[in-house]
Amino acid sequence: MMAPGTTRPFLSRLSRPARLLPVAALALALPLRAHAQASIITGNQVTQATVETIDSTSGEVLLRDRDGGLITVDIPRKVHNLPHIQPGDRINIRFFQTIGADVVPADSPPPESTVTSARGVSNRHPHGMMVSFRRKRVRIAAVDPAHHVVTTVGPAGATQTITVHNKAMQALLPTLKVGDTVDVTTMDAVSFEVMNRVITSTATVQEGTGTTTAPTAPVPATPAPATGH
Repeated sequence: MMAPGTTRPFLSRLSRPARLLPVAALALALPLRAHAQASIITGNQVTQATVETIDSTSGEVLLRDRDGGLITVDIPRKVHNLPHIQPGDRINIRFFQTIGADVVPADSPPPESTVTSARGVSNRHPHGMMVSFRRKRVRIAAVDPAHHVVTTVGPAGATQTITVHNKAMQALLPTLKVGDTVDVTTMDAVSFEVMNRVITSTATVQEGTGTTTAPTAPVPATPAPATGH
């Protein structure tokens, strides 16, 4: 249901003083030359929320959780097989996010993003789930491990300088070098139930045309012959 923005996490919390550590900062700190691939968990949450607004143009859904915090969810327009939601709906939502990165050959095939979604019923409530893999290729333009800073160049030539705040990630910066090609993958798994709506089972009866036959009178049973003793 959710089309990722350029730099915005698939599910990003706005209620806290600081948003989640930028996706690029987490991912670009990961590559290790001793390991072709690395990943970390950056989000794992279960909460209840109310739908505030839905932007049909951008696909952004604004939710308010039970603590009053705001959550944004980006919904790709190409995803249609999810339960319909509208402002005022109360939902239970779960999300899990990971960030991974590979140092890859510069001439390798470019990575592709994918989205898988489904809908169904959970405890008689409309249920939806989606798994999104957002993949992006960048090039390392500069790296400063002492100050925990890395500069990348994106597919369109845009340059971004990122300060890595996570200490576990800072230790990995020295493994990068200028000119490295890095494929960054963000995986988002989201599932939700619309709690203020109940789906009830219905039965459909179809009548066909035909000839009506009068009921047949029951045939009386023949009494069994009497037997003597």
